[in-house]
Amino acid sequence: MGSIISVLLNILSGLITVYTTICFIYILMSWIPGLRYTSFGRFIASIVEPYMNIFSRWRFTHIGRVDFSPIISIGLLSLASSILARITSTGRIYLGGILATIIYTIWDIFASLIGIFALVVFIRWIVLLVKKGRVDYNSGWYQIDSAIQNFCYKISGAIIKKPVSYTKSLFITWVTFAVFDAAGSVLINLLVQLCYKIPF
Repeated sequence: MGSIISVLLNILSGLITVYTTICFIYILMSWIPGLRYTSFGRFIASIVEPYMNIFSRWRFTHIGRVDFSPIISIGLLSLASSILARITSTGRIYLGGILATIIYTIWDIFASLIGIFALVVFIRWIVLLVKKGRVDYNSGWYQIDSAIQNFCYKISGAIIKKPVSYTKSLFITWVTFAVFDAAGSVLINLLVQLCYKIPF
């Protein structure tokens, strides 16, 4: 690969890294009330929102009331940066390596989403066991229940064809996600190894 192209790819990779950092700052700003309405916050929003809003419109990035689109948008930027870094390090466009990077990064994003959701479900299941199924309507758990319960009922309903309690649906959802994550990791590793064997 020519030195000029290599330099350009390095610059592009650096710009993507900077933009990823700005996106991360934008996400952190949502944790501080009012920060997005300052002049600095509005400036960051003007740079980031056109890109991140693309993903927030996708229905599959929302589970209940939880929006995972920021994780996906940052993950895709990381994917682009990884592909460019691989091309510049090898000095050639290697299809097998690029496919392996794409597959692994997409799975990493997806597995992260599964892991976060599974952790919330597991913690909520433990809390309900300790409280013997009692739901406090004036607590933060009620808000979490509003966000995840319909999804959990759908998962448990697809596996057990009869109505179950909310506590059982949480457990079934957690086990389903754990099995899916383990099986998915094995499959992805096999696919990545096959991609590396592509001779071009």
